[in-house]
Amino acid sequence: MARAVADPWRLRVLAEVGIRPLSPSQFVDRFGGDLNHVSRCFRQLAKWNYIEVVEKRPGSRRGASIEHLYKAVRRAHFDTSAWNTVPQGERQSATQAILSSYQDRIKEALEAGTFDQEIDRHFSWDVAALDQEAWHLLGRRLDGILSTLADHELESARRLAENDGESIPTTVSLAAFRSPESPSGVLHGAHRLQGSADPSESDALFEMGPKLAKALSNHWRCKIIAEVGIKPLSPSQFVEEFGGSMTHISRCFRELARWGFLEVHEKRNGGRRGGGVERIYRSTLRAYFDAPTWEALPLIVRSEISTYFMDTFFERVNEAIKAGTFDADLDRHLSWKPVRVDREAWREIGKSLDEVLAWLPELETESMERVESAEDLTATTIGLSSFRSPAPL
Repeated sequence: MARAVADPWRLRVLAEVGIRPLSPSQFVDRFGGDLNHVSRCFRQLAKWNYIEVVEKRPGSRRGASIEHLYKAVRRAHFDTSAWNTVPQGERQSATQAILSSYQDRIKEALEAGTFDQEIDRHFSWDVAALDQEAWHLLGRRLDGILSTLADHELESARRLAENDGESIPTTVSLAAFRSPESPSGVLHGAHRLQGSADPSESDALFEMGPKLAKALSNHWRCKIIAEVGIKPLSPSQFVEEFGGSMTHISRCFRELARWGFLEVHEKRNGGRRGGGVERIYRSTLRAYFDAPTWEALPLIVRSEISTYFMDTFFERVNEAIKAGTFDADLDRHLSWKPVRVDREAWREIGKSLDEVLAWLPELETESMERVESAEDLTATTIGLSSFRSPAPL
């Protein structure tokens, strides 16, 4: 595996051929690259038994003789132990290849209209301050979810063979990496609520109904809820960091405070020339959705929030890569995997992601109890997703 991913093109070939049969020329037409190099990558992966020729046909390119179509023999994904085998010098290129293929997967689903097709699809990210014990527990739990996907697929195939039902092409993604923020800033960004491994017992984490729909129906309010959940901010600080009209942003902050999503954490003399009192806000509720919350939102709001959550998640990924924190920990987690499951397995996967989301506040609380100082914790970004993939050709 370490040898296979030493070249980012080989890793990308592994990811894409795991979704659909491809020839080297089809891969180049779709994803770029030099045909000679990509063809060599295909032959190497076939030699190492990761892919195999599934069809031979006349070449579609001018002067080509036989075109070989390959399919995957083995799925290529990284749990923590597999990632440990990748040489340090190759990890960054592997990370970029995984992220690039995952972003393309989301883009395909959006263009095909499948990303939000299922009302109970899952896409969320959150930030938590964790100690080493909690970090390892989180990594093991994500590895566990990754390893159960094959079981879900096999059980789905068995059930579908016995009974009529729908086979759902699904993409599942899991990520946990070190964030650039200070852990004390994360802890002060919002009320840190006691969590539960059972989402049904964690209603305080999720604000449902028309109020949430109204709060998130505006791009800037979405952005404020997410960013103030990471660290306390005033309207002027927000404008300096993220842009927007000061008048409009200030109104958004006041509206969110009036609706109970933010509260004034601190007051101090205004930092701008001629400014009066500057109000520093923090969030009172974490900005993410379990399945029941998501189902309660109108479609137009769901679509806007989907785009926003994806944009902000990949912004965090890029910030962490630039700051050198994304791959700072050997046991950070980044994986995505295509599977084909029935409706029962689809719900089980969504439930497992909801449970991780609801568990994070508890994990953070336990971390705080084990350390002497907040700076002994690690600011961690956690991303979870499960959505319908475009059906392969």
